[in-house]
Amino acid sequence: MRAPPTVATVRCHGVASPVRRVALSSALALAAAALALAPCPPAHAQASASAVRDYPARPIRVVVGYAPGGTTDILSRLLAVHLAQSLGQPVLIDNRPGASAMIGTQVVATAAPDGHTLLMTPSGTHTSNLSLYRKMPYDTVKDLAPITLFAWVSNMIVTHPSTPINSLQDLIRAARAAPGKLTYASVGIGSVSHLSAEMLKNLAGIDVTHVPYKGGGPALAAIASNEVTIMFAALPSASSFVQSKRIKPLVVTSPKRSPTLPEVPTVSEAGIAGLQVMEWYGALAPAGTPRPIVQRLYDEIAAIVRKPDVTARFLELGADPDFMNPAEFGRQIVADIQMWAKVVRQSGIRAD
Repeated sequence: MRAPPTVATVRCHGVASPVRRVALSSALALAAAALALAPCPPAHAQASASAVRDYPARPIRVVVGYAPGGTTDILSRLLAVHLAQSLGQPVLIDNRPGASAMIGTQVVATAAPDGHTLLMTPSGTHTSNLSLYRKMPYDTVKDLAPITLFAWVSNMIVTHPSTPINSLQDLIRAARAAPGKLTYASVGIGSVSHLSAEMLKNLAGIDVTHVPYKGGGPALAAIASNEVTIMFAALPSASSFVQSKRIKPLVVTSPKRSPTLPEVPTVSEAGIAGLQVMEWYGALAPAGTPRPIVQRLYDEIAAIVRKPDVTARFLELGADPDFMNPAEFGRQIVADIQMWAKVVRQSGIRAD
């Protein structure tokens, strides 16, 4: 008579594995024992795989290191609506302005690396702070995982409609006539609006005093109320102010005129070479976020910016939709850190 089969059950971390439950003849009992002693995947690996499979398991927080009303805030909110639809979870914007966006960035750099806390940021402060500050609460490259950039934006120099400054050359003449008396607003120390103004000072040989704010919203409000003379303002946040005639544009910093404001000349057309500045806006996660989650977020954001309605809205705001895979975006960040380091050295700017 044939012996009844022997049943062996392999347990991983105290849990019976249905995958490894096998019926064996008595001749294979020894092999069953060996199988039972085989090493199991680590518990953290199993937990990680489960987290990736179930992602997102709760609402996603998107941290913006600037006050509401600026370009980062505007574009992030636009993306958040579509991201919530594609991921099936609420996507909430958390504005954390201050310290050249380092307050908000630190929140993300120290968050759990599970894809439920993300950073949306412009390139300016994100890639220049390393050169401006002797000590930072996080490492820009090591503590954050690039996901993708989602837009390129140019700036324009704007002023209050009541000023007699109607062109870039008017601005240069006025600044030379009263060194240090004219002022310029920025969205924060180390931002592209700050560094671009410093580049203009060097290129034109003028002295204009810096007044930093905690984001594009407050800075544009200062221009609109005539508290400061000029500002390098990003098109998406400044366009509505221009259309309502609350501020007056002088030039754009892009290589070509903007389709949004085709009547506004470029800086090159206005007589200043070497001041063509474009800024990217991108998404990052805490370092250590599982690669499948980073890839999922990249795929979702890239699909969103390709949607015709999103593309049209971006272009209407003055932003050029784009995307890079995580590796390409990481290389872009490193290249920009090096570029702004050179600008900071040449200008002698220090934030501390």
